Amino acid sequence: MKKLTALILGLLVSASAHAMVNQNSSWEEIMADRYVQVKAPTVYMGRAIDYTFVCRDGDNLRTQKPVDITETRFHGGREGGRTEIVVVGREYLSTPIDYAHKVESCRSNSNHDFDCKTHTVYGSYPMTVTIPVVKRISNRNAEREELLFRKSYTVPDCDGGVYPH
Repeated sequence: MKKLTALILGLLVSASAHAMVNQNSSWEEIMADRYVQVKAPTVYMGRAIDYTFVCRDGDNLRTQKPVDITETRFHGGREGGRTEIVVVGREYLSTPIDYAHKVESCRSNSNHDFDCKTHTVYGSYPMTVTIPVVKRISNRNAEREELLFRKSYTVPDCDGGVYPH
């Protein structure tokens, strides 16, 4: 009986030690919880940047902190050689909130050549997005994700915001 009581007490203590985040938790609490994963959409700044890592700087979105700028170096040729990714600097990335991206569309023609055309895509990044927060569940055979909740996220201004990263 003492063992059963100790087991139940231990389970209650461990369950309360890790109180699961919920929709009412702050973004800082959610980001700090290693048992959940935030599935934020991305902003394109030459590469995909998570919405939770950008801030509003006037008419632009920019990274909250400088990011690594890298170069890929090939040693011994591209085929069969060694590839090295080297950090060559750090800088803030930014993009206009109202953007215009050039996109190339190609299709194969009857001669097995490609006909390519460039066109411009116009858009606007929303300042508030709804982000799913999931819990990863794994067993011996498979990994899956379970949706815990969705939470609204508003991009903070770059001057003086509290950033979770």
